[in-house]
Amino acid sequence: MIGQLRTRLGLYAPSVVADDLGGTVTTWSFQRALWAAITPKTLSETRENGRLSVTQSYQVTIRYRADFPKRARLIWGDRILRVIAASDPDTRGERLHLICEEERQ
Repeated sequence: MIGQLRTRLGLYAPSVVADDLGGTVTTWSFQRALWAAITPKTLSETRENGRLSVTQSYQVTIRYRADFPKRARLIWGDRILRVIAASDPDTRGERLHLICEEERQ
């Protein structure tokens, strides 16, 4: 497994703070760097407000972390991957499979 983790990613977790108008502002702070294996999964096209929207999803495999945040983003080069789900596929605590969607900017 270790030989397959060739891609360097940044793990970011959200910090929610109150703003001056009574709402909240979410900022993303760097947690740590990770090594990962990234596999493209699905590419879907939908129409939103008369425009074509393309969503790419990926399966990202990392070493197991018991402290993995409930909400997270991964930065992969200039791409932002939103973590949709995290699971330990064989419940041995060796790796995490993350289902991610690419966020368009």
